[in-house]
This record gives sequence, C-alpha cells and structure tokens, in this order.
Amino acid sequence: MKRLILRILLFLPSFLIIILTSCGGSPDSPSQRTVEKDCGPVRHARGFCIEDKDGYKEITVLNPWQGASDRVFTYYLVERGETVPEGIDPDKVIRTPVESIICLSTTHVALIDFLGKTEKIKAVSNRNLINNSRLKQRMEKGELPDIGFEQNLNYEKIVSIQPDIVMAYGVDSEATGYLDKLRELGITVVMNGEYLEPTPLAQAEWVRFMAAFLGLDEKAEEKFTAIENEYKELVDLASQADDSPVIMAGLPWQNNWFVPGGRSFFATLVNDAGGDYLWAGNDSRENFPVDMEKVFEAGQNADIWLNTGTASTKEDILKIDRRLGQLPPFKNGRVYNNNARVNKHGGNDYWESGITSPHIILRDLISIIHPELLPRHETVYFRKVEEK
Repeated sequence: MKRLILRILLFLPSFLIIILTSCGGSPDSPSQRTVEKDCGPVRHARGFCIEDKDGYKEITVLNPWQGASDRVFTYYLVERGETVPEGIDPDKVIRTPVESIICLSTTHVALIDFLGKTEKIKAVSNRNLINNSRLKQRMEKGELPDIGFEQNLNYEKIVSIQPDIVMAYGVDSEATGYLDKLRELGITVVMNGEYLEPTPLAQAEWVRFMAAFLGLDEKAEEKFTAIENEYKELVDLASQADDSPVIMAGLPWQNNWFVPGGRSFFATLVNDAGGDYLWAGNDSRENFPVDMEKVFEAGQNADIWLNTGTASTKEDILKIDRRLGQLPPFKNGRVYNNNARVNKHGGNDYWESGITSPHIILRDLISIIHPELLPRHETVYFRKVEEK
C-alpha cells in the first residue's frame, strides 16, 4: 500500500524499491566529505559527482532519498586488471566495466538501454511493469528473473545470480533496514537518486552515472549532449509563443489535492514548454496537499489540465467528484494524461524511457500547450482524455 500511495502522491517512477546502502558499508560522515565539490563533467544533476583520480574514478552520490541531509555514498571504480590504488577503501571498490546488473527500477533499465547494454541486466524487480522490448523478449524466453520488490525481495535469487552490482534507490530513511541483510550476503549495492532531480535534463544526466560503471563515458557524453541541445532548442521555440496558458495538474486523493511544487520536475517542464503553472509560486520541489475547495477556485483560471493519474476518461474524473466537470479545461476538452504508453500490467513507459527522453516529453507538452508551434507533432507519452 505504501508503494501505491507514493506513486499517487509523488508522481514517482513505475516501481519503487526502498533499499538504502552503500557499497557494502555505511555512508561517509559529513565531517569526512563535503558535498560542495568538483563534479567533473556533470552539468545539470546535483545528486552525484564523478571525479577522475590517479588510477580510478571516485563516484559520490549525495542525499539519495527524500529528506536526507549531508549523506554521501562513495564508490571507487577501478578498471579490471588494474591494481587497486593505495589509500582507498577496498570495500568500496567496484571493478569496471561491470558485466552483470540487477535493476530495481524501470528508470535504471532505461539508462542502461540508452547506452545499448541491456544484455548486462541479469534480473529486475517487478518485471511485469517493464516496457523495454528487448527485456520483454528475454522474459518470454524465461531468461530474465524477477527478484521481487520491497518487503518481498528474493534474497536467495539475488545471491544465486551473483551480480556485480544491484542498482537501487531509497524512498526514505526507514529503508536502512535492508543494509545489514545485503551486507551479510556480500551484495554490492549502488544507490541511484535520479528521481529526486528537479529538472528533466538533470534526471537524464544520470546516464553519465550509469555509464561510469559500464565504461561508456564517451558514449554518454555524446548522446546526452545531443538530447541537451535538442531540449534547449525546444525551450527557445516555446519562448516564441504569444501567450502562456495556465496549467493545472493531478487529481484529488482523500479530500486533498496533491500538486507538484513550484520548483518540481513537473513545474520545470511546464515552464520550459511555455505554460504558466497554477502553483508556480510555491517553493517546494515535492508534491504538497492543497484543499479541494482551493483547487476548485484556482482551477477556474486554468486552461489545460495535465497528468490526471489513474483517470483515463472524463467519466473516471467525474466519478471522483462531479464538480470537476465544471473546470474550464474539462469543459473545453483540454485534459491530457501522461499514460499513452502503458502495458497490460500498468507499467507506464513515461516513468521508464521517459527519463532518457526529456526532449520528447517537452515536445509533447509544447504541442499540447502551444499546438501552433508544432502543428504536425503526434504526442508520444501524452494522450487526450476523452469521454470514454
């Protein structure tokens, strides 16, 4: 249930696994390391750093779960066949390129696929939610084990696979309960906090993080730069629009309407697409609750309604509250949901390949908010919410 609630409230990726650990040890204390440091080639992301050292790379992951403060996880990447340099903790050494990975999030799958190395994925968590065609083919052949999720991780299966790394991320500090179990089993876990980044390009730049473990730094630089350039060109295009339609988002839940903060990933996308987000004045990066009546009042100024969660039709929306049908976007037929690519098990590709396609998502939004700028574009991740 907690997993479902988090998906509804936080607009997080398709499945969450709350494992919190470093490479077989505990996080470095703030007194030993400062988060203000040179992060190498990283231009947008704030959750990790890559530093080239003499004979190895030092990777640091900063505050990889919500509410974390001054938490730093360190990994030393040493190429296979090379001697481990003196002065670094051997328990935090990972030999690269890694040959086998267990992914606990669909976003991790997408980052690896973006680099063309899905064959290195040896198992996944909750595989039914995956949309990747290459992995689905392997599933059909029985070649891709499912190691469970959250409280139901199959530790025996993980140990039998003996992966070089398990790529995981934490939702909150309570996840530290998994630390001792994984350490006892000798499992090397790498924390990934990409979902906490507040901008599309920052999330996509975690491809550099993944590439460091795969020995594909140059490929990541080339492919990410291409995305970055196209994204910026689209932002420039959207800035040429004559108006800024007002955007609302989400659906009510238990008498509250949880909306993305004004400094969130969603708010950044709307702004970049040339929209005026209804709650742009809020300074939060996370979702926050707004009283239903306040949303109804503010929503009278909205032009477009995005990301209606589990509601796929207008009737679904009306079943929640008939008054929602009086909102201008509903009456004017300008309601869109980011569920155009959902498999039969509910796995939404927006939360999978979308992480490496911020330019495509932005193109979708520009075509929705300013159709005159992209008249021929057919949306990829978004679909119009129709009557039925």
